Amino acid sequence: MDHSEMVHYLLPDGRVVMLMSGIPGWLFGLAVGAVVLLSFVVVEGRGLAAPSGWRFNLTAGRSVHRLLRKPWFQLVFQVPFAAMFVFTLYAGLFGSYTQNLAPVLVWTVWWAGLIFAVALLGNAWCFVCPWDALARPFHRLSLERELPAWMRSLWPAIALFVVLTWAELGWGVTNDPRKTALLGVLMAAGAVVYALLFRGRPFCETTCLVGRVSGMYSLFSPVEIRPRDQRVCAVCTTRDCKTACPMDLDLGELRENQFCTQCTDCFTACPSLAPALSVRPPASGLVSERVGRSDEAWLALILLALTAFHGLSMTPVWQTFEPGETDVVWTLQGWFGVGETAAFTIGMALVMAVPIAAYALSTAVARALVRDTAVSFRQLFVSYAYSVLPVALFYHLAHNAMHLFMEGQDVVPALSDPLGRGWDLFGTASLHLDALVGQGPTWVVQVVLVVTGHVFGVLVSHRIARRLFPDRKHAVLSLLPMLVMMVLLSVGGLWLMHLDMNMRMGRM
Repeated sequence: MDHSEMVHYLLPDGRVVMLMSGIPGWLFGLAVGAVVLLSFVVVEGRGLAAPSGWRFNLTAGRSVHRLLRKPWFQLVFQVPFAAMFVFTLYAGLFGSYTQNLAPVLVWTVWWAGLIFAVALLGNAWCFVCPWDALARPFHRLSLERELPAWMRSLWPAIALFVVLTWAELGWGVTNDPRKTALLGVLMAAGAVVYALLFRGRPFCETTCLVGRVSGMYSLFSPVEIRPRDQRVCAVCTTRDCKTACPMDLDLGELRENQFCTQCTDCFTACPSLAPALSVRPPASGLVSERVGRSDEAWLALILLALTAFHGLSMTPVWQTFEPGETDVVWTLQGWFGVGETAAFTIGMALVMAVPIAAYALSTAVARALVRDTAVSFRQLFVSYAYSVLPVALFYHLAHNAMHLFMEGQDVVPALSDPLGRGWDLFGTASLHLDALVGQGPTWVVQVVLVVTGHVFGVLVSHRIARRLFPDRKHAVLSLLPMLVMMVLLSVGGLWLMHLDMNMRMGRM
């Protein structure tokens, strides 16, 4: 396809798909060269150097700190988001099927923009979460049971994330206001049921896929809540922050971001004014002195696999609308003698398995190279998984940038006529805007994001090697297969950006 063309297809079910050309060959080649070159520049330049530990306290001023201590501070933000959520559910359930605010607001604006918010601000969504706001009154009626031990992991959220991705892409949720609203209702219902049954916020901790994805990505975020002076927490005997924290976190022992919902309850509870909202170097949470968890490692790998699948599923390689052309789904239907949905499911499983298998193979090679050390395959597998998180995050950002830049303007007319009933609340119902950012600049942004994620991934892998192996030789040996794997993953992401993309355009 010519890189200046955009082809539109009208499907039998009324959906409109626009085929948008991917990044041109010269930009793809330049980006691949940058990935390879920067990998070795990072090795030679930064290598195994110690990470920076600077912090800038955003709440150093008394007035800012006093504001965050107000018990109503979070509600000021949560209530409007909860109201918008309820209205979006109403629009999805009772508005027009063909022209509706729900799909474009949820999938194009919120779901695509969420990852940018997490990368910059940490668990910002958890701070304004409407599901938590709706569940709050039910905590007063809770049976206060302890969550069963077998549920205390990230596996419920991982399973829910895989199922949602299948539903989003294989069940056509993104263009269906009814299904979109149904998913929102189910998430709110889950938060309420957990609130009625269990103490604390186990839904947020173990099951909410948005919270757990945000939590993993927030390890990269430059924003954190920590003690302004660790010595203040060291002499504290009451631990009021832990009592007040809905996630049962002790501020004095907090070392990572993923389970902190940034609710600011610790600011309200602490009599010593110890909590501080600070800015730190990006990716600090990925290189901190901490023991990795296997469920977190698997979530990082699933994030990588699902983002790659999401990108591939939007290309003509996966599903083409050009008459006479074949694609992956059609081929799998023929091979296995199954319908389109079953073929989609088989293909999704196979595509997800590729990056995970590549990572496992790299880990096995790394273990073979350092077999004379005490570091096991499991330690390598869990530890190095955190280094692929920036690769997944920045590919996710690059993919979402395309949706935001090319489709985000569709929310403007939808806001004036959210139910598709011919309203014009803001005088923009008939306003059809061009893409927020042109195709050429979008390509450049995507490439820069993918390359940036690769560089951070390599840096994080070096920090992890430094922590695992005191001996530099063993550290470098364990890094070599990981570096090759990371280059292949980033080149694969750029290749997906190079392919033409099927962009959803709603229904006629």
